[in-house]
Amino acid sequence: MSAVLLEARQDGRRYPVEVGRLLPQRAAEVASGRDRVALVTCARVLETPLGHRVAAELGKGALAATVILPDGERGKTLAALESAARKLLRAGLTRQSLVVALGGGAVTDAAGLLAALYMRGVDWLALPTTLLAMVDAALGGKTGANLPEAKNAVGAFHPPVAVLSDPAALATLPERELRSGLGEALKYGFLRPALLPRMAASARRGRAGVELVAECARVKLEVVERDPKERGERKLLNLGHTFGHGVEAAGGFSRYKHGEAVAVGMAFAFRLARNLGRVGADAVARAEEAIGGARLPVRVDGAVARRALTLMGYDKKRTAAGLRWVLPVHRGSDWAVEWDVTADDGAVRATAREIGETR
Repeated sequence: MSAVLLEARQDGRRYPVEVGRLLPQRAAEVASGRDRVALVTCARVLETPLGHRVAAELGKGALAATVILPDGERGKTLAALESAARKLLRAGLTRQSLVVALGGGAVTDAAGLLAALYMRGVDWLALPTTLLAMVDAALGGKTGANLPEAKNAVGAFHPPVAVLSDPAALATLPERELRSGLGEALKYGFLRPALLPRMAASARRGRAGVELVAECARVKLEVVERDPKERGERKLLNLGHTFGHGVEAAGGFSRYKHGEAVAVGMAFAFRLARNLGRVGADAVARAEEAIGGARLPVRVDGAVARRALTLMGYDKKRTAAGLRWVLPVHRGSDWAVEWDVTADDGAVRATAREIGETR
């Protein structure tokens, strides 16, 4: 499939989302005309052939700084962002400068927040290099950093000037990282059950090309356009994330990849919905078959499940009345997904015990 050009519309702003275009040249084109450019990445990405090519192309222009964040979630701390912001300041970046984020979801989240905070907001360009970032983190302008107790507890809405995704960059991605991204891709199939067979088939094959990335991006951009600040419908995109973020935190943000934790969280959501009488056992079976087919987990050990149950109490989607859930509900011959659903504490605890059972 040839390259796909989508247009994101968010809060009065428009920016292109290109899937399948050559990253280095396009990145240089977007960066042209800026007084200074900062490349924000991590060591693993910078050392790849793609990282070298992007740095070389930007170096032909106004590249003034290369900021190397700690790998993974360790780069999403306030301390790491403070260090990065000081590097931008020493390099002379101004409000007319551009931050270029090259990396996966963690780099995208952190670099986007860095751009939102530096000089009270500078432009940034997203160059996602993982499937997870291409189908989720780089889209929609949600940026964030972690606190020790909770993922993305600090953040801002700050859309990029463009998102350039080339699935060819996934060829060198470790299999575990690719499957983590497939967890987020499956989410769109659960949100729109008509897409689930195609999403599940791609997940089983462990492949992600232009078509899959563009389809996921299209769904997310449609939702974000209608609800840019997550007041309503955009909450649907958090399916599986409440318990999933608890699992990530319980694992110290290192034991589980984001997509792995979200996969467990989606299994949790379907089981909780069943325990609340919203869906039947067949929906749970379909969901867990799709997750398992992608070789992603549907359970964690009991200690992690119990810890996740505690830590998800810090979830940013909580209200004074408690957590609000994103859960499926039986609708016709399939299901629909609803947001702001209340759940009895007993049902939540019972579901956590199920997810924490060993086989």
